[in-house]
Amino acid sequence: MSVDLQKLLMDLSNAFGPSGFEREVREIFQREAAAFGEVSYDNLGGIIASHPGDMAGPKILLAAHLDEVGLMVRGVLPSGYLKVVPLGSWHTPTLLAQNVLVRTKSGDHLGVIGAKPPHHMSEEDKNRQLKISDLYIDVGASSKEEVAALGIEAGNPIVPAVEAALINHSAAIVGKAFDDRAGCAALLKVLSEIGPNHPNTVFAAGTVQEENGAKGAKAIASITKPDVCLVLEGPPADDFPDAGSIIQGRLGGGPQIRYFDPSMIANRALADLAIQEAQKLGIAYQVAVREGGGTDGMEIQLYDAGVPTIVIGVPVRYAHSHHSIIGISDVEATIKLVKAIIQRLDQKTVADLKQNPW
Repeated sequence: MSVDLQKLLMDLSNAFGPSGFEREVREIFQREAAAFGEVSYDNLGGIIASHPGDMAGPKILLAAHLDEVGLMVRGVLPSGYLKVVPLGSWHTPTLLAQNVLVRTKSGDHLGVIGAKPPHHMSEEDKNRQLKISDLYIDVGASSKEEVAALGIEAGNPIVPAVEAALINHSAAIVGKAFDDRAGCAALLKVLSEIGPNHPNTVFAAGTVQEENGAKGAKAIASITKPDVCLVLEGPPADDFPDAGSIIQGRLGGGPQIRYFDPSMIANRALADLAIQEAQKLGIAYQVAVREGGGTDGMEIQLYDAGVPTIVIGVPVRYAHSHHSIIGISDVEATIKLVKAIIQRLDQKTVADLKQNPW
């Protein structure tokens, strides 16, 4: 495993960056990308590094979203507890009793997510699905005035208070936000390794607010005007114990090449090209037909007359929770595969993808 890749994954995971507040993640992206491409920005907070090859076109967009799921302070109760709204999609029970960081203008404050204890619940309450509105954040204050003295107010963003760590003898990393910091790391490593000899121009982009409706993807597409897009994602793994016989996102199984999710049907010819490259290079891969979810691809594929688009994902266990796990080998295989695909995307091949998408 590359030490640089390990450090990059951990730095990205540890960065504070819920939807709409991606600056810290963008700064890491800028630091890593500046040596390998000309860096520019959109007006929503997204970042683009252009990397010319042997030809000005076709234009290949690599997109990974900077943001993570988080929370935002909705208001403060007289008792000093914070009420929140979600930034992105959470399964509410995963939040209970977890530590969080509340970011203010003056600094970060540790808090604990709480709810009414079961000892004080009615039977009806115990049998009811927990909702975000049932939760509160305890920052150790006993009044609204104490909270105000900390600088905490409505609109402050919140993320899990988690530090990334190696697990299983360095074969995997546990940390927050690998959806989609795993994709960001893969994208940045591709950018650093592709060199000048590829038959196209590559745009490596970090998008914002994907978890809040893929809003940043539209801005990135309008600036880069891509001919082809590879979305690098951190999709939820499905190799949990009672998953059944259909497992399409197993840790250690290699990058996931997605044919379908409810937001996008992949350009099948482009997906087939990716599979051909994986087979040629002996890269383990997984094919996915997803029943739920969506990515930046749903917006980018609709730009102008349409953009051949696929999603290539690093499987993430326990995505959209405080503690997610990725396999290092899956990230390394994704980097290798994406570099190979880029080398295939010359003018003729891209023209064929547009004219014959399946």
